[in-house]
Amino acid sequence: TSRAAGGAPTYDRGNTHILALRSANPTLVINVPAGTVADDVMIASIGVAWSGTTAPVATPPAGWTLVRQIDNNTATRNSLFVYRRVAGGSEPASYTWNFTNFIFAVGGIQSFSGVDTTAPVDVENGVATASALTHATPSVATTVTNAMLVTSHTYASSGTWTPPAGMAEGFDVSAWTAPNALGQSTEGSYVLQAAAGATGARTAT
Repeated sequence: TSRAAGGAPTYDRGNTHILALRSANPTLVINVPAGTVADDVMIASIGVAWSGTTAPVATPPAGWTLVRQIDNNTATRNSLFVYRRVAGGSEPASYTWNFTNFIFAVGGIQSFSGVDTTAPVDVENGVATASALTHATPSVATTVTNAMLVTSHTYASSGTWTPPAGMAEGFDVSAWTAPNALGQSTEGSYVLQAAAGATGARTAT
């Protein structure tokens, strides 16, 4: 609000305007989990809210490999990016992702030891979910014993998550203070599956 100064006050109609300038290089910085050491396998899960009809393009930091990008091209539009990386002998405190067509982005990294560093992913899949308070992963069938299941959930509001039943929550972040209909929320969870076979759908709330 601006108030005219000087002279006797007068009252009349007017016009106002406000705009926000978009950053030329929208970025997301994610901290590396404490205790990460060489040969740990890191999984990054990033939720991105976007507008228009063109899904965002992410430029990851060096050494990160895209596992899958899932685009939900219905209002409100958002995407989930999942990446992996084998930790080196000296990891930085954080990593930075760059995006095109970006409104909000939030994410986290989980680190796991004892993973096959040559071919860390046994099986994976992803799906876009409908507007709801519960969001389920697809079921996949593991081919090895003692597989670590890692799930990623995101949706286009700022909220807090309850992880899938029986899973531990690795991180739970939102773009705005929850609850808020604006923004984006992302959660990562994990659990060990001793026997090879179907994982069943994993539903977070």
